[in-house]
Amino acid sequence: MCGIFGITSNIGINTQKLKSVSKVISHRGPDDEGILLLNFETNQHKQYNGLDTIPELHYTELNGETNFNAALLHRRLSIIDISSAGHQPMAYNNNKLWITYNGEVYNYIEIKAELISKGYKFVTESDTEVILAAYQEWGTDCVNHFNGMWSFAIWDSLNNLFFLSRDRVGVKPFYYCNHNNQFIFCSEIKGIVTYLENKLTLNKEKIYEYLIRGQIFVGESEDTIFEEVKQLMPGNNLIFKNNKIKINKYWNLELTKNKLSFNENVERFSELFLRSINYRLRSDVEVGSCLSGGLDSSSLVSFASKNFNKNFHTFSAIWPGEKCDESYYVEKVNNLYECYPHAFTPDFENIIEVIDKVIWYQEMPLAGSSLLAQWFVMEKAKKHNIKVLLDGQGADEILSGYPLYLIPYINEMIFSFKWNELYKHYDSLKKNGYPLKRFFSIQKHRFINQKRTAFPIKNDNVKNYVFNNKYASPHKCNYLPDFLVDQIVKTNLPGLLHFEDRNSMAHSVESRVPFLDYELLQFAISIPTEQKIHGSLTKIILREAMKKYLPVEVYNRTDKIGFSTPIEQRLFNRKGAIFNYCLDIIENSELNQMDLIDKEKINSENVFGIYTLAKFLEIWR
Repeated sequence: MCGIFGITSNIGINTQKLKSVSKVISHRGPDDEGILLLNFETNQHKQYNGLDTIPELHYTELNGETNFNAALLHRRLSIIDISSAGHQPMAYNNNKLWITYNGEVYNYIEIKAELISKGYKFVTESDTEVILAAYQEWGTDCVNHFNGMWSFAIWDSLNNLFFLSRDRVGVKPFYYCNHNNQFIFCSEIKGIVTYLENKLTLNKEKIYEYLIRGQIFVGESEDTIFEEVKQLMPGNNLIFKNNKIKINKYWNLELTKNKLSFNENVERFSELFLRSINYRLRSDVEVGSCLSGGLDSSSLVSFASKNFNKNFHTFSAIWPGEKCDESYYVEKVNNLYECYPHAFTPDFENIIEVIDKVIWYQEMPLAGSSLLAQWFVMEKAKKHNIKVLLDGQGADEILSGYPLYLIPYINEMIFSFKWNELYKHYDSLKKNGYPLKRFFSIQKHRFINQKRTAFPIKNDNVKNYVFNNKYASPHKCNYLPDFLVDQIVKTNLPGLLHFEDRNSMAHSVESRVPFLDYELLQFAISIPTEQKIHGSLTKIILREAMKKYLPVEVYNRTDKIGFSTPIEQRLFNRKGAIFNYCLDIIENSELNQMDLIDKEKINSENVFGIYTLAKFLEIWR
């Protein structure tokens, strides 16, 4: 896992700005720093040291060089082949190819063996060199051979082009900007903002989106919080040649026919999950795991511990005395598999300072306090020198875990005439609070409450514009499989992956998500609905596959807590000093000047989100 940056410019490369960019994304890769300058016309190139370049390498110090029109920069978090041989930017084929790369191609060992059989030779043990050789062999089609998470840029001097790629699901971020005769790309928006010295335009539609919907949905378009900056969407390649951008989608998540029996699907799921974990345990440093006590992370730790005879370092945020405390279940898993537990209760003493820091790393206003729990988990892992963590992200989306999914489930049962299936599980639905009259009530409110907003918006013109033009909900019945694809590709999962990347990389920790192996993902979403949900009991396939591995107390859980925290309830109530502090910040903010918020309606339930928006505008202006 690393941080990458690159630029081509008709006005030359500003080396001081390059140094500033390297510093501002250094959290993504504190182990090594690499800088490459290029001249396309003369095919000249030169490598330079940065402040954090490893001592074994002896390049020139970067000063005021002027005869170059492109640069590649790399900040390294050393995970695979931690020797100096893995230094980037890395060259291949007599310096005809150069790469700066963030991520992991987990099946690099198998690809390397295939390339060796074709006559290729390798001088490192890194997956980076395998990517370069794969590009040499297959061209842009190389990404179809990869199983992993990545964002990378290859300079191909033979074809005079940049080849950029992002992984299928979007685990790793990739941003670019084509502005004033400069094409710039980076792992984080802050790198582009730094190089352009904050000369970017705030995308007000994203502000409206946050106020309307409660968060910025990063998966719905290439647009970002700044008008000039775009994201390379998941499953896309980009070629930059002759000052022109060409984007090609190389992968789509598609539903396929699944005619396997329930037991066959359980067996196939177990096989794919096992292979996915095996891939994601490949590392030259210690691999730990997040453990919330829920079904997903508990399954991950239990299944991996048993099958790979591994005692994990586990990291858990617990909240003694709170409804969201899951320490009982965390302890059951840790004890059963003799893990090295690191359970802790976050300190709220400097919570505002932490929130402000998280806003800077996340590059957007926050969608709730739950991502703060994840922040504290990553912080704890760093303190214990664990550089890689497994995480259960994505299991709810691919296996229908959220209570929200019961609505499209009932939709499908009713409108696909699967009434026997619905009748069979009706008592379960009713017992757990999902009688059919509630379902029809929800359907009715989908039509009536189209203009209900997440935050109290004062400006009706803004509200009407946004709803009428961009965020109007379609009045249609969604079946569960299509709903899951939408959750994975557009709405829920892209935001969670954004939060996960920023929270982990802020602490120089690589987060790996076994449930989002693309072959496991493709298989899981195509499992028939009636094999995923029985009444109000969700993730049936996972429960059955993990039955012999999980502590019985975890296996029998039917509640869904997630990465919950008591932060908003405990600290942001009307009587507290923090609530009043937030009101003061909002009152004196640019957000107040925009005259969008009905301040009379600010309360303990919405002040957190409004504060983070006001603070975002302050930090990023």
